[in-house]
Order: sequence, then C-alpha cells, then structure tokens
Amino acid sequence: MRTPEFLLAPMDGMTRASFRSVCFDYGADGATTEMIQSLAYGRARKPMSPTFLEVLARYPNERNLAAQLIGSDPAAMAESARRLEALGRFDAIDINMGCPARKVVGSGNGAALLKTPERAVAVMEAVKAATSLPVRLKLRLGWDGAHVTAPFFVEQAQRLGFQSVTLHGRTREQMYLGAVNIPAIRAICDGTRIPVYANGGVTCAEDALTFLRDTHAAGVAIGRAALKSPWIFEDIAALRRGETVKPRLAPERVALLIRLATLTCGHRPEGVAICEMRRFCGWMLAGLTGCEAVLTRLNGVVTLDAFRALLEEYLDALARSDDLDIHPELLPRPTLDTVAHRQARRTAKWM
Repeated sequence: MRTPEFLLAPMDGMTRASFRSVCFDYGADGATTEMIQSLAYGRARKPMSPTFLEVLARYPNERNLAAQLIGSDPAAMAESARRLEALGRFDAIDINMGCPARKVVGSGNGAALLKTPERAVAVMEAVKAATSLPVRLKLRLGWDGAHVTAPFFVEQAQRLGFQSVTLHGRTREQMYLGAVNIPAIRAICDGTRIPVYANGGVTCAEDALTFLRDTHAAGVAIGRAALKSPWIFEDIAALRRGETVKPRLAPERVALLIRLATLTCGHRPEGVAICEMRRFCGWMLAGLTGCEAVLTRLNGVVTLDAFRALLEEYLDALARSDDLDIHPELLPRPTLDTVAHRQARRTAKWM
C-alpha cells in the first residue's frame, strides 16, 4: 500500500524557497515552486531579472520539488519545460490549471483552461512530449458547479502518463469559499490509477488526516494552514505515530521566524524581506502575551539585525515572566481561514 504524502501546496507570493525550506525542516514530503510564467520564460532571450531568478531558487533540503508552469500556449509551455529540465534543479514539472486569481484567468491561464478542454489537453501533451522529467497536474473540480470537468482532465493525465494530480475540491467560481466537495474528490480518487492529492480546507493536522481518510487520496496538499503553522507536517507525522501533538512555545516560534527572515534576506532586498516578515510574525506570534506591541514595533524595522534583536528581546521578556505558552483566549478572530469569507462579504456589499 502506498504511503500517504503530505505536500506544501503552492501559494502565489508565499511559497518561495525560504518558506519551503522551513516546511521541509518540519517534514513536508514535497512542494512546488511559485508560478513560472511560460510566455516570459519560454520566449526569453535576455538574462532573467533577479526577481524572476528567485522563483527558480532551491535549497539543499528541498526534496520532491516540482517547477510550476503556468500558461495556455502549448509551444511556450513546452519550451519552458525544456529549459527547466536543462537547469537540472527540479524533480518534476507541474502544470497549473487551478489558480483562480482574476489576473491569471483573465489571460486564459490557470483555472481558465478548465473552460477550454482542447487547449488544455494540447498544453498537457506539449509539456509531456518536451521533457523527460515527471509531469504533474494541479487543477480544480471545474469552472463552476455546472461544469465539473476534473474527471476528464484526470483521465487525460492518466492517459498521458503524468506522475500525479493535485485536486482542489472547489470550483473556480467558489474561489476559496464554501465547503470542499469531498465526495467529488473521493469519486475521482476511486476511479483512477494515477495518484491524486487532495487539496483545500485543511486547517490543522487532524483535518489533514480526516481529509486523507474521507477522500481516499494518495496524500494531501496543504496551503494556507502551513502559513501560520509550518510545523503542521511534523504534527501530522506525530499523529500518525499515535503521539500527542506538542504545543509550539515562544522559543520555537521566534527561532523559526528568525530563520525564515535570514533565508528570505538571502534572495530579496533586506528591507523588502523584513517588511514581508510582518505577516508571518502576525500569524506565528498570535496568542503570545504582548505580541500586539511587538507587531507594532516591527512596522519600524527594516533590517535583519534589528528584526532579530527585537524578537530576541521579546523572547527574553516572556522567559523572565515565565510566560512562553500560547493563550487561546488571545488568538485573534477572524482566523486566517475566515478572512476570505469576510472579504467576500465586503465585496458583495459594494457590488
């Protein structure tokens, strides 16, 4: 019987090499790069910009890493796949047919390919023919509830000899709102020989194991839950061994944030990297006594040394008070998982 795998799902602007490396430290079984635009990469004649090259970065501890291609032009997708293989840096090529973002689908890419099956299959065939690397597919159930096309595309992926499929259990119309359609994922998993990884709606380690059981998937791809709890992969492993999940106290969280900031500064301008760390601090320091004051002070920090000094000073203060635990009553509401719902309500109000 195949051992289930728990992967870090790709998230635009979030799953850079630095964050992926942290998740691999905690036991992630695989990951995918951020989106690589095939029209830009496949047709490039000049050296790539530092920003673009950052997408191609890989740390030594990253294993089972796929390069994620996005696009709807078969020739550009194929050429990009050839160039990515020539780098000798990735373990697979992943075709994105699941991104629901307006700027992506507006160009006919990502989830928009679910509306054009002939073009989508042409892209799949072109990429498979262009590389000897394993090819994977990321998609959603369909464009909307009236057009659930995932079974067709999974069948095509199996016909073409793809390595696996990652299936988000919502349609593009749903974006990230509403319940994940577990029966639909299970029907696809039960009806194909190709490994299918279930994606969508996981908020904790217990969720991931329940999702795995209920969908009959080969594994689970975890996205937003990993942003605030990169240790979710270690928690899953502990539960599978029959152990109790350990609490993540302030020292571990502070050390993790300093490591992530250090890695990120290796690829991005220091000031940009430290500004981007503010949201990770908001997620990972939540529930600690006095974190609001620290988050406010972080708004004035723009160097790695100052970032490290502030967090170490905060940790020292917590240690002196013997107050290193997370306090559930201090956790903010809404959580990360309800922000999308709040935004949807706000948008609907003005439509």
